[in-house]
Amino acid sequence: MFGRCAEKVPDQTLLCPDSCTNMIKVRGISARLILCWALLLSSFATIAEGYLEQFSFRKETKYFEFHFKRNPERIAAISRFADSFVTLLKRDFFKADFVYPIRVLVLEDRAAFQEFLRREFRVNDPPNFGIYLSANKLLATYEDSGLGTFTHEILHPLVEQNLKDRPLWAMEGIPAFFEKFYGYWKDDGLVVHWGYQNPWRIEMLGTNLVQLDLRTLLATKQPQGQFHESDLRMVSMFLWEQGKFQRFLQLIQQQKKDGYESYFEAALEMPIERIVPLWKRYLIKVAERRSEILRWPPSAILADEPTFQKFIEFYGVPVDKMKTEQQR
Repeated sequence: MFGRCAEKVPDQTLLCPDSCTNMIKVRGISARLILCWALLLSSFATIAEGYLEQFSFRKETKYFEFHFKRNPERIAAISRFADSFVTLLKRDFFKADFVYPIRVLVLEDRAAFQEFLRREFRVNDPPNFGIYLSANKLLATYEDSGLGTFTHEILHPLVEQNLKDRPLWAMEGIPAFFEKFYGYWKDDGLVVHWGYQNPWRIEMLGTNLVQLDLRTLLATKQPQGQFHESDLRMVSMFLWEQGKFQRFLQLIQQQKKDGYESYFEAALEMPIERIVPLWKRYLIKVAERRSEILRWPPSAILADEPTFQKFIEFYGVPVDKMKTEQQR
């Protein structure tokens, strides 16, 4: 079939039946060529979507299309959170337009997740928690990867679509910010506390934390490789600590620098020379709280406010961070 599709054929007029009653005249195209290309494209589409046959269950929500193999009750809880998170993101951070729903594949565990990526998408070095495959327009993860993995990965397509003028450091710096949070359900909406350091990232940074050079981070020309995500996340965390993270996102979306050299400086409303001393003091402050931060649990959304209060008291998690509450 492929050899025939490649044949050069003379131009001709083709009469094709349309609904068995009308006739359509197609000039300059071989009937055989049309048929071959139709079959070929159909074959490619079938192969591309073939991985979905491995998932027994499907659940579509307002913003997502989940495919999974087991534990429908657990996926229902994740999908409820996912939709509420996007609603909160759109209201409190930036206008997150997209061609929804976004496809999400949930594997059973890390081993199954990594093997699936190697087999189906030729990802030779799969990540440990989750991945957004832009070419396939899907997010893949596994059941125990954590809510923070989901929020981080889902930010990638939303940032790419809506914050097109973001600096290179922000390609990972923005999504990484959203991976750490604590909150609870209030009626059918979310109350979320943001601005927490991620323990494993602080542990990874080690003594390099206080040596992070702000100018170099902001000026990077490499979206990956020059710095780790943990380095880049600290820039977003600094903006949050200064109360300017949301303003930073909005300035990027509006493409407004207000006369400054960068969106970062515009958000803080001061030149880099004045920002650097604040940055250095911030890093020292974080380093001094290292032992406390390392005790914090993974991101969590609790059933209600009383349960949330017990949770933070048990783990010693501070709640003086700014919260965002989803309005219903």
